[in-house]
Amino acid sequence: MNVFASQALLAVAMAAMTAGIGVHAADEPTVEPGAEVTATPAPPPAKPINVKTMFAMNCSWCHDGYGLHAGKGPKLAGTQMTAAQVYLRIAKGKSGMMPGFEKTLSKDQIDAFVAYIKGLKDPDS
Repeated sequence: MNVFASQALLAVAMAAMTAGIGVHAADEPTVEPGAEVTATPAPPPAKPINVKTMFAMNCSWCHDGYGLHAGKGPKLAGTQMTAAQVYLRIAKGKSGMMPGFEKTLSKDQIDAFVAYIKGLKDPDS
């Protein structure tokens, strides 16, 4: 960097510091009086999860009747597994029996499945 460029850069930095432009000591941005402030729009709300549709697309191949009856896989209604155990089974699967879905489903989707399964009433009891 040549001497002229160094002096110009120093002059800009000094002017910014003395004019109070930029950042306060507390690292908060400054707003000039009368300046228009625009807010960042909030992200759109997440779409509600339709757990029965997700179940039909991901689980009904093995768990019949939306989990109310056994198929290739066991009946899910009335499971004695805890919510944490159901979550792990969905996320990690069971070797040789059920695939894990942690790479294809979000945490919220797995949570929705857990709530759905734990809420199923056993039709046989």
